[in-house]
Amino acid sequence: MSLRILGIDPGTHRVGYAILEKSNVSRIPKLIEYGTIESKSNTNALDALVSLRESLLVIIERTSPTHASVEELFFSKNTKTAGRVFQARGVILLTLAEKKLKILEPTVTQIKKGITGSGTADKKQIGVALKLILGLDELKGHDDSWDAIACGFVGLAMI
Repeated sequence: MSLRILGIDPGTHRVGYAILEKSNVSRIPKLIEYGTIESKSNTNALDALVSLRESLLVIIERTSPTHASVEELFFSKNTKTAGRVFQARGVILLTLAEKKLKILEPTVTQIKKGITGSGTADKKQIGVALKLILGLDELKGHDDSWDAIACGFVGLAMI
């Protein structure tokens, strides 16, 4: 039996996603795919949310995850940006709930600590740790997708 999880790093115009699978045979999860869902920065906010939902539905249908791990958000500055990210996160959570996925919500500190051992790790440290843990030669694309891999990895550990 295996568990398949969709890790998500919410954002305004770029949302990172990753699919990881953990089987009873191996302790280390397998990275199935990762990437970003993007909309152009000049896209109307409502159109971007609709596009996000549609893209997420395609990923879910294609990869059939049983669980989702969505990064919990914390903002202390820039309430305008925070509001937009929270809107995207709301669309993400609604879409996952409608597809009956079991949802986990690790904090940024839990994710950093779960990957690197330090709750204050930076993005470069997370990337290095992910490559070592998952046996990857390199991580391609945006760091939003790397954050989604980390979120999915920690989500698997929470199950």
